[in-house]
Amino acid sequence: MVIGAAAGLIAVAFHAVMNLAEATRAELAMLATDHGVLAQVGVVLACGLLAAAAVFLVHRYAVEAEGSGIAAVLEAHRTVSGRRAARILWVKFLAGFCGLSSGMPLGREGPSVQIGAMSALLLRDYGPKLVYYRRRAIELGAAAGLAAAFNAPLSGVVFSFEMLKQPFHAHNCFETILACAIADWVCRLFHGPVLELPMILDGFREWHELPTFALVGLWAGTAVLVFQRFLLAVAGRFQAFADRPRSLVAITGCWGCLLGIVLLWQPATLGIGHALFEAAIENSMPLTVAAAALAARIPLTAVSYATGAPGGLIVPALLFGVLAGQIFSKGYGLLAGGVDADFHAVCLVAGMAASIGGLFRAPLTATIMAVEITGTYTCLLEISIAYIAAHSLFGLARQPDLYTALGRIHKPRLGNRPARLAVARPPGGARLKPPDGED
Repeated sequence: MVIGAAAGLIAVAFHAVMNLAEATRAELAMLATDHGVLAQVGVVLACGLLAAAAVFLVHRYAVEAEGSGIAAVLEAHRTVSGRRAARILWVKFLAGFCGLSSGMPLGREGPSVQIGAMSALLLRDYGPKLVYYRRRAIELGAAAGLAAAFNAPLSGVVFSFEMLKQPFHAHNCFETILACAIADWVCRLFHGPVLELPMILDGFREWHELPTFALVGLWAGTAVLVFQRFLLAVAGRFQAFADRPRSLVAITGCWGCLLGIVLLWQPATLGIGHALFEAAIENSMPLTVAAAALAARIPLTAVSYATGAPGGLIVPALLFGVLAGQIFSKGYGLLAGGVDADFHAVCLVAGMAASIGGLFRAPLTATIMAVEITGTYTCLLEISIAYIAAHSLFGLARQPDLYTALGRIHKPRLGNRPARLAVARPPGGARLKPPDGED
């Protein structure tokens, strides 16, 4: 209960910082629009400085804070002390603010997992001595962090067993449920009992429509397969700067300037993507706009993540699925003479599950998260069909899950260390600081 409450509170604080970053970026866009060319140049340079600052903070103070941090959580009980956890927390907050303010289209859920785990580790080392096992504390904190990120306690529970590889038995399961429920409750005290992406379903899909959602899964799976291959190619390029962190920071600054130019042109394509989510759910996004947004977000997200700035990939994957579902729904409507609102909504949810499942090979997390954040529990069968299609596509393409694939890129520099831990390593190749003490 203590871990769940702490993870929930720190997740609320992190959400506030991320909302401030979104507001800061919006202010920069307005400033550029209202004050002419000189202001536009200033905004572009500001985005570059913010992006460079995000990567500099990570490499200078806490390399474990790189990227989503989920892979680092897997080894945190062996590699992170209480003092190190405190440093990771402030770096995650400050660098995350800088990265999202610059326009990097990354999510907040991965950082929420890591800050939840680090808050639990701090409780373990400096708290009221209610937590006795470092690994269990970290697993519970990470699960509670994800639950708080999406107001989705069941997603946090299955995430801890499926992706964090927590041993599954009744005692662990109840403790995890309790921690996630407390974290979710704390978040609802501040944000209210709202769904992350609320959708309404009134109808029921007929049996002859079910194969259609396999096509949705294949299409969404194709989109995230392209993203994965693009990300792996870019990450391999950034690996060339493994021994030159200053060059990496400079390149990231240039990338931030490019994001600033995009901010002047199409600000909705940057950041978390709230406007894109809302337009797709309301079915107000034309087919061409959805296709252009998907084509733009794939390289923008891939390069931003490869720089090593703090940010997650679950929300970007959800957006890929939503945009793929929007494209499929609009295209199917043109061929069939229109679709009803329920069909459109199911396409979006099925696309989410297919994207998450294809990238991370996590069927329970993908299906439960898709229904829990949208409230569409009645379309669980359609979601499962879409997931199976996307999973099969990745199998036929001989693609591993994304974290394993990224780990293989860094493996030559890591010796025999596990591939999944490699994702927590920055392109600069700095080593994790040894722990100050062991249990």
